[in-house]
Parts: sequence; C-alpha cells; structure tokens
Amino acid sequence: MFKAKLLLTGLLVAFSFFAAGCGARVVATVNGKVITSGQLEEEVAHARKALEQQGVRFTAEEGQKMLDLLRRQVLEQMIAEELLLQEASRLQVEPNDQQVEEEIKKFRQQFESEAKYKQFLAANGFSEPKLKDYVKKSLAMQAVQEEAVKAVGEISEAQAKEYYEKNRDKFTAPEKIQMRLILVPVAGEGQKAEVEAKVAAMNILSRLKRGEDFAALAKETAGSANPAGDPYIFNRGEADPELEKAVLRLKPGEISPEPVRTKYGYYIIKLEKITPARVIPFDETKSEIVAFLGNQAREKAFADYLAGLKSKATIENKLPKESSGS
Repeated sequence: MFKAKLLLTGLLVAFSFFAAGCGARVVATVNGKVITSGQLEEEVAHARKALEQQGVRFTAEEGQKMLDLLRRQVLEQMIAEELLLQEASRLQVEPNDQQVEEEIKKFRQQFESEAKYKQFLAANGFSEPKLKDYVKKSLAMQAVQEEAVKAVGEISEAQAKEYYEKNRDKFTAPEKIQMRLILVPVAGEGQKAEVEAKVAAMNILSRLKRGEDFAALAKETAGSANPAGDPYIFNRGEADPELEKAVLRLKPGEISPEPVRTKYGYYIIKLEKITPARVIPFDETKSEIVAFLGNQAREKAFADYLAGLKSKATIENKLPKESSGS
C-alpha cells in the first residue's frame, strides 16, 4: 500500500524533500505552492543513490534516459505529497508538537547510543530542525491517508470465500520432494578430474551401503551440497533435471544406486519423502485472503482519494517530458 512516508519505516531511505533555499527555478506548482529545481534535484540524488545501492547504473546514454525518467517520477511523487500536506491542513489533522516529539523519541530508541543517532542524521543530511520538519509532515500525510481509507469496511468471510473459489489455482501447493544430498564436485577439467570425482563418489556410496549415516557423511564431505547434512525440499520442477529424474526413481528411504552426474558434479541422493500436490483448504488461508483483500481495498480507496485531490487541484508541471537534465 502507498505509504505517506511513514517515519519509522521510511526514514532510513528518506528523501530530503524539505530542503530550503535550494535552487530558484520553479519546476512545478501545486495550488500555487512552488516546488523548485533545487528541491527536486535533492530528492533525485537520494533516489539515485538508493537505486545505485541496488545495482542500478546510470551510465552512458541509456543511463541519462533512466535519470530523466526518475526525475519525472520523483516530481510526480513530490506533487502528490504536497497535495496531501495541503489536505492535512484543510482537514486540520496536522500533528501537534507533542506527537512529533513522541515519534522522534521512538526513532531515537532504535539506536544504540546518542552518538549513533547523530551519526545517522549527519550521514543522511538531517539536522535536528530538519528532522522535526520531516516528522511533522510525515505524520500529517499519514493522517490524511487514514482519513482516506477509514470508510473501508472489514472483509467478510463470504468475500474471502468468493475470492478463494474464483482463484483456486493460487491456492494449490505443488508436489514437494524432500531429499538429502552429497555432492562431489569435479575439481578441474579433463578425464583425470572426472574419474577422481566419480571414484570419490563411489567410495562414499560404498560407505553408505555398509550402513554409515547419510547426514554424518554429508557433514564430513567437503563438497557436500549441504555441509550441515540437512534435507533439501524442492517443488517439483525446481531441481536440476538430472537430479530430479534420478530421485523420482527412488522410493522413500532409498539411496541412488549410482552417483548422479550433473553440471555441478556427482550427487549421491537419498529420497526422504514426496508430498503430493494439494489444494490448500480455505480455513488454512482465510486470514491471508482477508488481509490481502483488505490491503487491496485500502489501496484503491487511497488511490481514488488522491486522484480526487488531483482533479480538483491546480497543478502545473514544468518539467519537459523528454528532459535531458535539470
């Protein structure tokens, strides 16, 4: 669900929307309230940093196009936030100083020490006054969000049941295969490495046939697929095809008669059990369906509310649709 920048969940990646005096060029107005290029670029810089930490790269011509798109998306978000702040003022749901201080106190308690707290603020470009501003506006937007969805009623069991019946395919648990694995990798290329790996796998298999414990041998074997010796559980169709084909020839409790060659090396397999595919009963998933439908209803209510605010507002977005930079 769209969150109006809630403090405790959003602050770790918060954008500095409330920078003052940064850039004079107007990029948008919302009912006469100005958003400057400086404010926009500060938000964009934070968004870009967050994306780069996830592996996104803004390089060359393609990177510039991505940056232009990001800039437009961020400005749309800023416009939406300004609308929410103006609505909070109209509804008189802005937080008082005590509420703001309580939220800041909760946030500070997440840090081991005051020094760590100060370090976080400095690293994210927050001064104490700026943080207070941020919290106040975050709480105001949250209050509007709550106002927007308060008419959404509880999801009934009948509604949940109807969804379940119409979407039975979503409530089918696939067949599961539980097995233990020992892997002997092929160390190197050529016939010699291949033979050495297979001989090592055959030796392990011989020890198992003499009654040694599978889990204990898995822990002992350096190349084991699972050094802890714990079982693996796969959905049918998820495992390596050669591995799956071999394990499906076994009965529960049986060990593969020969090492199984895959691209990873030689596997020795012990099938523990196969759990057939089944339809999950409604009672087992009812609470999840109720929660899902409730969230869905609140998302729609809030989206409709925000669309209503936009339709009644005077908004001017001055950012070119195909901007080449700020």
